[in-house]
Amino acid sequence: MHPPRHPVGVRVIRPRVTELCRPPPDHGRVTAWRTQTQDAEAVRHRAYVLAALVSAAAHLGILTLKVPRGEWQDLPSFLTGLAVSLLILWALLWKRLPTTRLNMPVAVAVTLATTAEFLPLISAPAVGTQAYLTFVGTVALWFGLLPIRLAAVLSGAGYALFAALILTRPTPDLTLLTYLACITIVVGMVASFGQRVVTHQEQAAAFEQDSLTDPLTQLPNRRALLAQLRVLWPDAGPRRAEFALVMLDLDRFKDVNDRLGHTTGDQVLRETGPALRALTGAGLPAGTLLARWGGEEFMLLLPGVGAQAAYAMTARLSGAVLPLPAHLPDLTFSGGAALSHEVGSLDDLLALVDLRLHAAKAAGRAQVRWDARASGPSS
Repeated sequence: MHPPRHPVGVRVIRPRVTELCRPPPDHGRVTAWRTQTQDAEAVRHRAYVLAALVSAAAHLGILTLKVPRGEWQDLPSFLTGLAVSLLILWALLWKRLPTTRLNMPVAVAVTLATTAEFLPLISAPAVGTQAYLTFVGTVALWFGLLPIRLAAVLSGAGYALFAALILTRPTPDLTLLTYLACITIVVGMVASFGQRVVTHQEQAAAFEQDSLTDPLTQLPNRRALLAQLRVLWPDAGPRRAEFALVMLDLDRFKDVNDRLGHTTGDQVLRETGPALRALTGAGLPAGTLLARWGGEEFMLLLPGVGAQAAYAMTARLSGAVLPLPAHLPDLTFSGGAALSHEVGSLDDLLALVDLRLHAAKAAGRAQVRWDARASGPSS
């Protein structure tokens, strides 16, 4: 005879199964929800390293050509550029600094190097094409590295100074100066548009992560878990993947709130995630997901495991005391576990682990059960 679905004294937070299984929007993207920001930073890191390597090689190559010829007038600017490139490589590869911390230093260094390159042109009879290209490249870097308003101010001031330099030459090229103004505007618009797109993508990734994260425990929430379950068990298409699902509930958690207050209860919930990870130990399958289901209930998803591996995992959990910090009370937990092949639908799987959790509570708590009998062996 099965135990009642909701035994007296057991707090259950469980909406309708159909509601639990309703797929959230964009559920196929959730498999990488925790790595979007890291991936973007990795791309920027590789781009910075590549740019710094190319810059260092270019400056070194130019110096090896100019020094034997005795062309000393541009030596300070090229030495500065080489030093800046090497410093960026050092910061990225050895210090492992995030790219966002390098934006302002790189912009300042490029500005100083450009200024050092342009100073000798004050006394030169003409301004070569190299100076025009350098200015356009500097404007692009300003818009790529700095806030848009600051980059626009620097670009406007820089163009005014560069135009003054051109107009004071004996034979100023007004056509080229006009082209430079147009190119500066276009580069600024394209760079600022690209910066806005990147910012929008980062904000969208942050919002997506927030929508899949429990604010108290910082664990994946119910929505994240259901989305991952939908990936493993699609409504149509290939046969569902093999996995195990474990529903865990803290024993007598209401007593903690009543005796010690909700602040202590929140601390317990925050520490439950690290404590459960410590109990499960190493060797978890790839894609393992520990999520907060609601209240004091948590879900452990073990993808790609068979019966033997799943039983061994829950055996480490059954009867264990959560290794919480010393100032928090000792707590045990009850659980209900099931394998995906035991039932015919995701609704039934969620109902089964819920039923087995209640059986564990009715059998005395502090155990993980693979059956729904009120007594008998547990894992």
